[in-house]
Amino acid sequence: MTQHWLSRNTRVDHNRPFGAAQRAVIDPDRVPDVGALLGDTHGPTPLQALPALAARFGVGEIRVKDESQRFGFGAFKALGGVFAVHQFIATHKDRAPGDIVFTTASSGNHGRSVALGAQSVGARCTIFLPKFTSAEKEAAIRAKGADVIRIDGDYDTAVAECRRQAAAKGWTVISDTSWDGYEDVPRDVMRGYTMLAKEIVTQWPAGPTHFFVQAGVGGLAAAVIGYLWAVMPTRPVSVIVEPQSADCWFQSNKAGRPTLASGAADTAMGGLACREISPLTWPVLGVGTDWFMTITEDQVMPARRLYAHPVNGDPAITSGPSGCAGLAGLTRICSDKAAFAMLGLDRNSRVLLINSEGNLGEGTV
Repeated sequence: MTQHWLSRNTRVDHNRPFGAAQRAVIDPDRVPDVGALLGDTHGPTPLQALPALAARFGVGEIRVKDESQRFGFGAFKALGGVFAVHQFIATHKDRAPGDIVFTTASSGNHGRSVALGAQSVGARCTIFLPKFTSAEKEAAIRAKGADVIRIDGDYDTAVAECRRQAAAKGWTVISDTSWDGYEDVPRDVMRGYTMLAKEIVTQWPAGPTHFFVQAGVGGLAAAVIGYLWAVMPTRPVSVIVEPQSADCWFQSNKAGRPTLASGAADTAMGGLACREISPLTWPVLGVGTDWFMTITEDQVMPARRLYAHPVNGDPAITSGPSGCAGLAGLTRICSDKAAFAMLGLDRNSRVLLINSEGNLGEGTV
């Protein structure tokens, strides 16, 4: 039986065009070059092929977009916060960067990206962290010149406190999640993420038939699912993967509208520890994602080890708990014959995964 952790999206229609509602969220014609803003010369992150793992799982190809090598930053989040900060500066020329305090709530990587963006334009920055964020991630944020405020609560509590203090002090919030009346900045954050999606299409002309992507509030998933929907001749089958305790997308799919997670988001996958989706992403993910699934905590470490210690000559990939969630999801599907068949996987399938973060102070594997 699979239905308690795997759910089909009954609203999906693969004949539905990428319309105005979707383009208002993800515009495939406005992909920025975030590296140019930072003077970065690293170029695109690699799209690693794992042929031995593909053979073991019974699919044709597995390719992994390895964001652990992004800008020397170690996570895809470098694209979003940095771009949103620069976009704010570009559209608010009446404000001197030195007079601006940028702020956000983060489990670690988004905050570090906002801090990097603020540092690069000469602005100040204060980051709100939930209690579970590692000391290493806090230190990395401080190393970018930002102040840090620790919150005795989870990610959503940190978001609320960030909004409260920003309103009281006149700080500028650069959030990767949206709420009523606050959509422009989260849209810019996702626009930064589309850079990796455009790289994938360039690196892999045939493209995937199936795509497993981890989701917290939904920014990365919307950027990649939306971009592939817009530009690929045939849309890949998309699967959103979440921690069992932070299943806000799984529950929203079942309800047919944005709703809360069923658990307390108490998970080792800190970047996915979200109890609410970003409502801005619903026009893309709510109608464009084919499947939603959850993974358990004991499935995370095996996936990290599989990346780090690959089989039969596949390249090794350094991953954190959130970074390997897509692989954990694929592993769960490929271990269940019924689920494997339901998703239409076979020896001709080409599967895309995203290693969204490297091993940023998350222990050895």
